Amino acid sequence: MFLEIDRVTKIFRLQRRRAVQELRALSEISVSVQEGSFVAICGPSGCGKSTLLRLIHGLQRPDGGEVRVAGKRVSEPTLDRAMVFQHHNLMPWRTVVRNVELGLERSGLSRNAREAKALEWLAKVGLEEFAGYYPAQLSGGMQQRVGLARALTVDPEMLLMDEPFGALDAQTRVVLQGELERIWEADSKTVVFITHDIEEAIFLADRVIVMSARPGRIIADIPVGAARPRGDAWRAAPEFAALKGQIWALLQGTAEMREPTQGAAA
Repeated sequence: MFLEIDRVTKIFRLQRRRAVQELRALSEISVSVQEGSFVAICGPSGCGKSTLLRLIHGLQRPDGGEVRVAGKRVSEPTLDRAMVFQHHNLMPWRTVVRNVELGLERSGLSRNAREAKALEWLAKVGLEEFAGYYPAQLSGGMQQRVGLARALTVDPEMLLMDEPFGALDAQTRVVLQGELERIWEADSKTVVFITHDIEEAIFLADRVIVMSARPGRIIADIPVGAARPRGDAWRAAPEFAALKGQIWALLQGTAEMREPTQGAAA
């Protein structure tokens, strides 16, 4: 398997007055992901979805178990794994093309080569004519496209996406879901996609992994099985509705635990 999450546990230690309180965010998580597949992860707020994504990226380390990519243990971030966050995190003082170039600045490429590659990806996300604009001059959906282009410009083997469309309006969200599917089909990256939106997960993913409330555990791993490319016909299909009902029932069965919250455990 390309990505192996092997019995991973993550514990946050919080200072409470004079005592240290432990918050178990993830407990014995085991998941395997084939290269080139698209996996969505759903679960209630605070179940550790984002924490799991940061462990895959190498931004955090597990307290038990390990994460392996292509057989190698993950211990730190590398350019082989690119992250797209819910908030685009663009640098407001840099133009769109300079934001997209950011990940290439330590690659050894010349300035012209970096710009050419950035412009290539801006064209793929439909923003080539906005290369000289600044982030504040773009809509939220366009800013998120810039963030996606920035992640893909470094040509990662894996794309990690933490609710990238969560802050967008419904119409823009649907448009970007279609764009992401098109880009993924053309480029065959391995994608791990965090979302609260069940319909988004079913539309995009090959598999939907459902997590329990904190401490996060895997309670279901559901194959989607729909042919690609997908479109409005798939959203209206009886199979789509059946999958939505199945996942919703699983999520309803997970009760939120009343524990201290920690931003990293979201």
